[in-house]
Amino acid sequence: MTIVNTILKHASRYLIGSVIASGTTMLMTKYYTTVFSPAQFGILSLYLVMLKYIMTFASLNLDSGSTRFYFDYRDTRRDEYLSTIFWFISFIVLVVLVIGFNLMDFVSNWIQVGSQKIYIITLLTGILGVYVSFLTRVLYNEHKSTSVLKHTIFQTFINHFSSFIFISVFHLGIFGRMNGQGLGYFLNIFTLLKEFSKENLFKLKFVFNKAMAKETFLLTLPSMIAAIQGIAFIYLDRIFIKHYIGDSAVGVYTLGYMLGQGLSMVYEAISQAILPKVYNGMKENYEKARDELECFSYQYYIGLLIITVTISYLSPWIVSMFSNDNYHEAKSVMPFVMAGFMMGGFYKIPSLILGFHKKVWFYPFLAFFSFGTNALLNWWLIPLYGIVGAAFASFIGLFLYSTVMQILSFKHMSKKYSLFTSISYIMIFILTVLIFGLGDI
Repeated sequence: MTIVNTILKHASRYLIGSVIASGTTMLMTKYYTTVFSPAQFGILSLYLVMLKYIMTFASLNLDSGSTRFYFDYRDTRRDEYLSTIFWFISFIVLVVLVIGFNLMDFVSNWIQVGSQKIYIITLLTGILGVYVSFLTRVLYNEHKSTSVLKHTIFQTFINHFSSFIFISVFHLGIFGRMNGQGLGYFLNIFTLLKEFSKENLFKLKFVFNKAMAKETFLLTLPSMIAAIQGIAFIYLDRIFIKHYIGDSAVGVYTLGYMLGQGLSMVYEAISQAILPKVYNGMKENYEKARDELECFSYQYYIGLLIITVTISYLSPWIVSMFSNDNYHEAKSVMPFVMAGFMMGGFYKIPSLILGFHKKVWFYPFLAFFSFGTNALLNWWLIPLYGIVGAAFASFIGLFLYSTVMQILSFKHMSKKYSLFTSISYIMIFILTVLIFGLGDI
């Protein structure tokens, strides 16, 4: 089966699930921006950022980082390996819970005074999200695209329907929204466990293989550090915006960021679909699989570019459709966020190649360099250009990360691919900087 056929079979389902989830989120965003003022939406956004932090620290990227070894143990010792990773993650979760409860008063009062209840539900939701991610990763590895679609739709429905009830009927505000998010994860865990039991995908054992844990930890450590650095730096934009401009600006910026981030559902679906295909193909016939991946990459890059330009052009209309006049400035954020996430989509190709060769040592240094630059630019540009400066800083960080990933992968790719990619990146950078400069005029 070719990469394109794999995408048509599996990525289409992943994409449908992402479209339904993102589409529902966008439709509900219209509701959330109606019932919440920009300041309240900004506070909600900061708690959603906290949710990202919790899920990153509680998993340490072990859920996705274990993918490479999963295929080594899949046919012989799968349950032993997955059980080891499960107990490893559970230990980390316990540590995060202890630290999280100790930091509750400090963090919750900084976001909003007296919001401890929202903090607690966000903390618990993040923990639930880690286990959902762990189980869903197994479905991706097994190419269970129909199951992923089913669980995505179920969790999305529970998430937003319960949020609507909690806000509209019980008038719980931000607390109700975060409760809805948590309930979606909670109920989805039970549906996942039921399927895993029925399909015999994973049987949890009271076993912890130190050798398996060690090799996974060592391979995952660089990407783990990179993920922690990335999440720490990337979401600093909202913290800087809150400090320099206020909660209302955080709300407006977050809306533009969320709308622009919708591009990621396309490349994440494609990436999840082709990863098992590429890894298995390279183990059987490396040259053939690599050449096929290169041919696909040209279509993939051009497709992402067309989508980015089109949606950026339509950003004023999109913002007005999913919000109201209080959020109209979000339209200036979307194009730069879109450009950044486009670069994030681009580096999915070199990450596959480098991941197969187990070349992951550079991730911490790359994350510190690129996302540290993003954070520094936020500190510099937000006071000068407001939320547009934050969006441009986001693009620069992802551009640097993507560029270095491509350069490191050139050793394993053809000269044609290297030339095509280099010219494309230079043109994208020049055009984006020009647009940012002209916008200031």
